[in-house]
Amino acid sequence: MKYENAKNILPEKLLEEVQKYAGGKVIYIPKKESAKGWGEASGYRERLNKRNAMICNRYSAGHSIMEIAEEFYLSPETIKKLVYGKKVNLPMFSPTITSAENYASQGLGEEWVRMYLSSMDKDAPDYSEYFMSELVRIPLRLIGTENDEQIYSRAEDFSDLPLIVLYENHVFSVPYQQDYLNCLKQARRNSHYAFVFARNEEYSFFWNNFGKNFRR
Repeated sequence: MKYENAKNILPEKLLEEVQKYAGGKVIYIPKKESAKGWGEASGYRERLNKRNAMICNRYSAGHSIMEIAEEFYLSPETIKKLVYGKKVNLPMFSPTITSAENYASQGLGEEWVRMYLSSMDKDAPDYSEYFMSELVRIPLRLIGTENDEQIYSRAEDFSDLPLIVLYENHVFSVPYQQDYLNCLKQARRNSHYAFVFARNEEYSFFWNNFGKNFRR
């Protein structure tokens, strides 16, 4: 490490103060800590990194993509992106389909959902209780609506963002975006991008009966 003469760096008054406490001594001044990045304060990024490392370890140990997907409640496509992909750089977040696609392409669709719902002061579904799909196009006829007789704004007045769909008790619902769904249906959209959360115990029924209806 290269040493510098404090006289050449510090303002005179500050130098005088330092000399009171450490005159003639060699001291080390540490760098100021940088602001914490995404997820560091809450520990979320650390948990996500550990989970991804575990997934890669499972794959290296010979477990199949499907076995890992079932263990971690993620889609096979997400697992493939994590074990085959390069170093992950978190994309720029925005409440748009493009941003969601960027996250999903790196196996981080669940992080996009978490950030989007957090921006609405909502909690994401418990990932230990639900299987989360890739970003897919879901036929809107599968999802029930409420207050269909009510008049909503045009679809163009809403942000073009994915739906967050829950499948439980053999019913599809959108608990966070009901107005948005009604608006899309009013605009006669046949399908729309969505992340679908199916309860673990209903996943087999969900996929066997509805999986063929989804496309990317």
